[in-house]
Amino acid sequence: METYNLSTSQNVTLQYRVASVGDRLLASILDNLIRFIAIFSIFLILMTAIGTDAVSAQPLFFLLLTPFIFYHFLFETLFNGQSPGKMILRIKVVKADGSQLTLGSCFIRWIFRLLDIGITSGMLAVIFIIINGKGQRLGDILASTTVLKLSKKRGLNDTIYVDIDDSYVPQFPQAEILTDRDVQIMKEVLNALRDNGYNEITTTLLKETRLAIAEKTGAKSDMSHQDFLVAIVKDYNAVNRV
Repeated sequence: METYNLSTSQNVTLQYRVASVGDRLLASILDNLIRFIAIFSIFLILMTAIGTDAVSAQPLFFLLLTPFIFYHFLFETLFNGQSPGKMILRIKVVKADGSQLTLGSCFIRWIFRLLDIGITSGMLAVIFIIINGKGQRLGDILASTTVLKLSKKRGLNDTIYVDIDDSYVPQFPQAEILTDRDVQIMKEVLNALRDNGYNEITTTLLKETRLAIAEKTGAKSDMSHQDFLVAIVKDYNAVNRV
């Protein structure tokens, strides 16, 4: 399985699995099936409501079909790089440089989907993905995106949320200046340590992440790298709790 090194804005490099051609193909099939069922359901509802006068129903039918033309663009924009098919297959579109996925990137992917998958029946996409080696079809290359495989282990521990007591007092109030993305990166590094233990890669990740967060917040401590990141995550939750 090919991997992709994703560099974050804190200059921390995280390693992910690139979504396979099979995963992307199956996700596309599922999305097409979902669209077909939705369109067919709309057709049945209209025919039931209007009766046999199909001609008068055509303008309304085509109007209701409009969102389905923009299906992938809308879902990937609104759901942070995932369509329903991608959600089921646990794959996700991300920016190749680790930055936030943008409206423009989603639009470029959608436009070139017509060529990558539509006109060429997916053959051009498959060729580019295999040759490129970074999980990128032509639309991804032009949009500076790729598609990655998400971990199977997901839950509250994979979010920025941690459970803290109401009486908890933050050790580093500077955590307030961090973003959700910063905290998500720290959680991913801590989860990598949880899943793989201490090794050369996780030790380096801990150190680089700790240095980046310490530089951004100005927080200083003699804690170990792991304890420091755990404390910062807890403090971020504490200073931002409702």
